[in-house]
This record gives sequence, structure tokens and C-alpha cells, in this order.
Amino acid sequence: MEKIQELLRPAKILFWGLVLFFSIALFTSYSNHFHNGFQFDDFHTIVQNTYIQDLSNIPGFFKDNSMMSTNLNNRSYRPVVAVLNAIDYRLGGLDPFWFHVSIFTSYILLVVLLYFFIFRIFTLSIADSWVPFFTLFAVAFYGFHAANAETINYIIARSDSFSTLCIVATLFMYQNAFSRRTMLYLIPMIVGIYTKQVGVVAVPLLFMYIYFFEENLTLSDGLLLRNRTGLLRVLKKTFPAIVLGIGIFYVNQIIMTKGLSANLLRPMSTSRWDYFSTQWYVIAHYIGNFILPVNLSADPDIKLIHGLFNVKKLLGLTIILVLFFIAFKTSNKKETRPISFGILWFFISLFPTSTFHPLGQISNDHRTFLPYIGLVISVSWSISLIAIRYKDKLLKSTLLSVSTLLILTSILMGHAVGTHNRNLVWNSSETLWKDVAEKSPNNGRGLMNYGLSLMSKGQYPETLDYFERALKLLPTYSYLHINLGILKDAMGNPEEAERYHLNSIQYDKSNVEAYYYYARFLWSKNRTFEALDWAKKGLEISPGHAKLNSFYRSMREKTSNSVVTPSDNKSVKNLSANDYINLSLELYNQKLYEQCIHACIKALELNPKLKEAYNNIGIANIQLKKIDEAIEALNNALALDPEFKLAKNNLKWAQSLKNK
Repeated sequence: MEKIQELLRPAKILFWGLVLFFSIALFTSYSNHFHNGFQFDDFHTIVQNTYIQDLSNIPGFFKDNSMMSTNLNNRSYRPVVAVLNAIDYRLGGLDPFWFHVSIFTSYILLVVLLYFFIFRIFTLSIADSWVPFFTLFAVAFYGFHAANAETINYIIARSDSFSTLCIVATLFMYQNAFSRRTMLYLIPMIVGIYTKQVGVVAVPLLFMYIYFFEENLTLSDGLLLRNRTGLLRVLKKTFPAIVLGIGIFYVNQIIMTKGLSANLLRPMSTSRWDYFSTQWYVIAHYIGNFILPVNLSADPDIKLIHGLFNVKKLLGLTIILVLFFIAFKTSNKKETRPISFGILWFFISLFPTSTFHPLGQISNDHRTFLPYIGLVISVSWSISLIAIRYKDKLLKSTLLSVSTLLILTSILMGHAVGTHNRNLVWNSSETLWKDVAEKSPNNGRGLMNYGLSLMSKGQYPETLDYFERALKLLPTYSYLHINLGILKDAMGNPEEAERYHLNSIQYDKSNVEAYYYYARFLWSKNRTFEALDWAKKGLEISPGHAKLNSFYRSMREKTSNSVVTPSDNKSVKNLSANDYINLSLELYNQKLYEQCIHACIKALELNPKLKEAYNNIGIANIQLKKIDEAIEALNNALALDPEFKLAKNNLKWAQSLKNK
């Protein structure tokens, strides 16, 4: 025994030395990402979302999907994500550092759990002293993989990273006898589904784990129903997860995702077949990025491919069929079964985005965060089997063994450098969208966003060029018309600017940003009450929009103050009588009753026969407990229109208060 331990001691030292080296390298590769800013959907889910600014809203996250985002069309029910965002906001406000620390911590935990889960799979296939090393290189490959930087840098994509952690935790806990017996393994699955509905794929992954590694079934056993007893045992073991997972998914997706779920389930104008068959090429693209991630883009420009007989589609289909063939063959032997499991993991994980339900984006490189675990398992175990086969030669030749170790480590370090470089790309909006514009020149959103970075530096002619190129690709994109409106106004063309602002609302009436920027435009042109009206319409769509709330309050305060001394404020010059009536209502709603009366007096100076002005004076005086003045004003309103029902009701109210 002592001799065996003596022989194993160098291996242990090497193993823990590699653990330390890879840990330091992983932290180093991500060391430059902690201050990268908010991008994409981060703005409507975090930056502009007032609901995450108060931890008391946490119970509401589980009841109301409107608290997930200020964007009406992007309110997926993901309460755990909102909770995580609220906690990080509490720690540091809108400093992205705290969000990145939280996300990276969960990433480290994912890598650790992944080690123990994969180690169990590998040891169930072959008992070999090198398995710990094979597993370590597998999880290091996943941890360093440059494609994962797309998810780790994109803050709101924590829905992908955290749901993946929950899925792996489910499988890891199932491997533990106590957790399996007490069904504790179901807890992370539930949390995962509440993080993102894709968490439900834990169910089929658990099914395949039991199928392969506990019941030792092959794919042909299932297809040909050769071992029905074994299949029934798999179903029995998976039954709690199936019932609970599908039940929670149904509640989350169909019931709790109010409004948006209908849009998600409604067939789009996109052909389902064209979308599905285009995914064959998209999957080939994902596999290409797994092998050599040099074409990563924050917003790829892969377009829908029409027709079946297309070289890209047929290439993708061929790759898919080859992988399924490999999965089928490798499932036949216990020793090669992890290869089959990994391939099936890859396709099962892609199922939610790559089947017959068209999504708005054809492809997205952060969608591979979970699927790549499957490819890592397959590729790593394939290499491990080769190493086991030539183990004697590797042990006899120091040069060969050291060379092999250096080659594998070099591949990992290459990914570490790639990750570090992708972090630099995500460092600012300008670097990120410049990269997108270069790699995805047919992506209208990418061109627009790079144009925005140029506009922020005052490069208006260059900005206009990018916006016009984007407009050819996305002629009805609401956000593009918003930005064209801002640009045209900055270039001194307010008439054209207003046309673009109105277009932005027409093309997407639920886009609260369109209302916000149009209200800002109107306010800048001293069209005060129009600005208030459009801002109010925007808040009706999205009450939790931070900037619009702040801007609306600011407008109301400035406007109410200006009523007292209108001659000192340009924004209230040349107002109509109706404008003052609208203002009086705004002031009444703010409980500024004296200013409300003042606004009505200004309205009567312009139109002495305005019955609404007398009515509003009356109700304001009621609130001020000046009942006699209220009755007098309401009688004046009825003198102008004896059938004015609102004034009649308010007069009855005033008289009842006087008689008390």
C-alpha cells in the first residue's frame, strides 16, 4: 500500500499543480472584464428598470412579468434574474463591477460542479488513474473557451449562465444518493426554470444520464424498444423531474409570461421550415466556433436561407447527420458512451432555439453556453480514449508525454488569450459595435449601434452613413428611427427629426424609448404640453422606465413652477387656453391646488367663456376647504353651460360639504 501511495504522490502533486495553474490562468483571462459596461438588453432590464432598485419588489418579480423589463415586447418571465439584478444593484447601484463579480462567481462554481459531474461520467465508463486529469482538462477547456466570454461579458445573459449552473447542479446532486433519495436535486432544477425557461432541458438531460449510465441502455435499445423494462425504469426514475419540470415550465411560459407568451407562440411571418432548415447551417456555425472561435460576434448577421437545396444548409445537415451517426455508434459500448451523451447534450440544449419555432434572431453566439458542455464532454473523452490506448507509449517516452501535455495546455492557453481579447472587445460600446460592424456588415442593428458610438463623439456625417446603411437593411426598425431623429436634430434639421421620431412610434407603438425621445425632442422645442402628453403615454406603457419617470417629473416641476411667473419662462409663452386647462389638471393631480387655480385664471384671460376653467377652479377650492369660492366658480361654469354634468356633480359635492 505504501509503495502504491508513493507511486501516486507525483501524480497528485502534478494534478494539484495543474489545478492551481489553471485557476490562476482563468482569473487572469477574465481579469480585464470586471468593469465592462452594460450593453444590449441590459438597458431595459437593468439600467432603465426602476423595479430592481428596491429589494422590497422581490416578491413582485414572481407575480408580475412587467417588472422584468421596461420593454413591453421583452418581458420574459425570469424572476430569479430580476432578483440577482436587484441584489447586485443593492451592492453597488449601476456599477457593472458588482454584476460581473456575481456572474463570474457563479461561473467558477459551475466549473467546479462540472468537474465532479464529468468525473462521475468518465469513471462510470472506464476506471483509470488518469481520469482526474482527463476531467480537469475537460473543465479547463470549457472554462477557458473564448466563446463563453460572449455570455460572461453580457450581463443580462446571466439568464444563460445561471440557468446552466442550475442544470449542472441538478445532475450533480442527482449523482448523490442522499440528494436523490430526498429529491433535493429538484431544487436547482426549479430555480433554473425560474431563471430561464430553457432550464427545463434538465429533464431530458437527466433522462439521458440515467438511460446511459445507470440503466446502461443503447440508443438502439430505445429506438427498437428492445429493453422495455429498462426504459420503464428510466421513466420511473425521471418521473418526478418530468412532472415538476414540465408543470413549472407551463406555468412560467403560458400563464406568467402575460402578453409576451402569446407573441412567442403566435406563428411569425417567417416560414417555420425555412427557419428550421437555416438552423442546420447555424449549428455548423456553432460547431465551427467551438473548434476555432475566431469569428465570434456579439450580434451575428446570419440571415434566413430560403429553399432546401442550398450549399450551406446541406453542409449543416451533413454535419448533423454525421454527429447523430457517431452518437448512435458510440452508445453501443460503455467505454464510448460519454461521446454519445455529449453529442445528445449539444442537440438537446439547442432544441429550444433551433427547431420549428422562429425567433427574432436567427443565431446568437451566447446561445452556445450550455450546448458547448456537451461538445466538451464528447471531444475530451474522445481524446482521453486515445490517451488510454497509447498509455504505455506515453509513460515510456518522457518526450512524448511532456509534448502531449504542452500541446493540450497550449490549446487551453490559446483560448485564455482569446477570452482576454474578447473582454477587450466588450470593454466599450464603440469597440463592441465596431467589431460587430466589421464581422457582421449586413447586420443593421450592428451598423446602427456603431453609428451611435460615432455620434457620441460628434462625428455626424460618419454617423449618418452608418444609419443610412442600416436603414436599407431595417427600414421599419423603431430604434433606428429614434436615433435618426436625434441625429437630424443635432444636425439642425428639426422637421426631418420629428418625422423620424413619429416613424419610431408608428413602427412600434409599444416601444417606450420612442415616446421618451420624442418627448425630449418636443420639450427642447418649447412644446411643453405635447412633451408632457407623449411622456405620459410612454409611462402608461412602461411605468417602471427610470429615465422617463425622472424626465416626466422634471417637466412637471418646471412647468408647475413656471405658472407662478410665466413671463420668466420661455416654455410657457404663447400657450393656448386649452394648454392651461391641461396644465391645471396636471397640477391638480400633483395636489398643487393654488397653482391649478392660477393656471385656470390664465386660461380665462385667453377665453372668458371656458367652462372647464371654472369647473377646475371649483374642485381645487374644494380641496383647499374654500367651499364658498368653489360654489361660486361651479355656478359660473353652469351659467356658461347649464347641462355641464361634471360641474353639476361637483356643485352637489361642494354643497354637501357646506351643509355638514
